[in-house]
Amino acid sequence: MMRVTVIERALDRFFHFYPGVVAIVGAKDPSHGANFMPAVWNTGLSFDPPLFGVSISPKRHTYRLLENEAPWSVSFLSFEHADLAARLGSTSGRDLNKVNAFGLAVLWGKALDVPILKNAFAAYELEPAGRVKTGDHDLFIGRVRAVWEDQTAFDQEGVPLPEYVRPLLYFGRFRYGAPAEKTVRLKFR
Repeated sequence: MMRVTVIERALDRFFHFYPGVVAIVGAKDPSHGANFMPAVWNTGLSFDPPLFGVSISPKRHTYRLLENEAPWSVSFLSFEHADLAARLGSTSGRDLNKVNAFGLAVLWGKALDVPILKNAFAAYELEPAGRVKTGDHDLFIGRVRAVWEDQTAFDQEGVPLPEYVRPLLYFGRFRYGAPAEKTVRLKFR
């Protein structure tokens, strides 16, 4: 039987649409060179122009790095890097140089001056394209200026191959997982 709750205030549990793919947001940090934070509230927004968005709380250090129209990146990690994503999300770049503290291997963008995690199976370099206030988070919209991808992780159509990469999923409350290794391609035409 389904339980129904009429909402009259802020939610303390909001995980019904999870799991979500973890995007590690990267930004240049004047104090530490680079900063990274995980964002599960992320999505592709448009093919033409290519737009991608992440939702970030103003409480986060990364919000401060992006709020003045700075370029940014997202790096996508495999399930094997769940511990790193949890550590990145449990610390603040205000207090800690995450690159040094976690021994991160960082590459720098080819189109934009943004940090990319070297162990990512895919990454985007993003130029600011807008910001929308959405309650207690802002949706940062970026125009994709460069795409990085491990060629062994994708088929000819750009679809991830589950036998080669297991994208990191977040279920909420520090619970991580990966997609099933078996997939099916369904055609209705």
